[in-house]
Amino acid sequence: MNTSPLSSAHILIACGGTGGHLFPGIAVGEALASRGHRVTLLISEKKIDAIAASGHPGMRFEKMPFLAMPRLCSPRMPRFLLGLWRGIRACRRLIREEKVDAVLGMGGFTSFAPLYAGRREHRHTFIHESNAVPGKANRLNARYADTVLCGLAPCAGHFASHRDVRVIGTPVRAAMKESPTEDPHAFFKLDPRRKTLLVMGGSQGARGVNRAICLGLDALESMDLQVLHIAGPGDYEEVRDAYARHPLLSQHVAAFCHRMDLAWRVADLAIARSGASTMAELACFGVPSLLIPYPHAADDHQTRNAEVFAAAGAARLMPENDLNPERLSQAIREILLDPAREAAMREAVRAQDKPDCAERIADLMEAGLRR
Repeated sequence: MNTSPLSSAHILIACGGTGGHLFPGIAVGEALASRGHRVTLLISEKKIDAIAASGHPGMRFEKMPFLAMPRLCSPRMPRFLLGLWRGIRACRRLIREEKVDAVLGMGGFTSFAPLYAGRREHRHTFIHESNAVPGKANRLNARYADTVLCGLAPCAGHFASHRDVRVIGTPVRAAMKESPTEDPHAFFKLDPRRKTLLVMGGSQGARGVNRAICLGLDALESMDLQVLHIAGPGDYEEVRDAYARHPLLSQHVAAFCHRMDLAWRVADLAIARSGASTMAELACFGVPSLLIPYPHAADDHQTRNAEVFAAAGAARLMPENDLNPERLSQAIREILLDPAREAAMREAVRAQDKPDCAERIADLMEAGLRR
């Protein structure tokens, strides 16, 4: 960590719109605030942003009515352009009046106006891209950034023409890593002596994952393991009813999980989508995984993400169009019933962890402010 003295700066972090932008942004904000800097987190008016903000009362959040960019020929384009112009004006005013020293954009549609405004106001500007393939927003945002920060190594090649690109990882919130006061197994009413399969079926478009697991419950019941299944609100009742027909399978089924720090701690193997934040948490907690990329993700970036972990031996990539209960249960059996394979995957996924990522981003921002 860079320990050179630096007077308190005001950092604006644009991180709203999705959890994949929001939670890493909060992690960086926590690191900067711990060094005595003022931090303002700029979020959208989406419900997920409001929920996250309520869970961090010590952080300052500001809402702005950002709009996602429609297709060029869309009749919504004039409204979008008007909103963008208003957003840029509001961001420039905020930067001037609040004496913002640097702007960090975590990607997505909420980052463009703050970054563009920061460049116009001659502030230091940074973007962070968590995925192996940058989104359209960050491809544009990079034009207005002094430094591009990448979560995964393959991403750097997409910014080859930029003068300052760093591969640094994706931050995980400090609260996730703190030692819990609760016993994780007791929290979910699970047996610490049994292997635990964590199923992350609650993310966008994960119905195929939920159904493949539910159709394979007979096989899971024969493996003497237990399942923590986060089904998501849309599929919860269907998933709950499927498990109810398998009373011999130790289980905890929920629509939501507000304590993912505990869920990761009980997991011996996870089945999940391959969003960048999920993968950062898998690495943080050293959990081997079966990654099933969301097939409709922009630029198929979830597949590209999963390929990084699969190539390292940290995960097994299973495309959804190849998914069936037999293949899934066989993959679970090959990992959880083979201690040597599970241990090798656990070691490989831990090697992907960047535990000081938020601190390193704070270092780079401070270094930029010293220049």
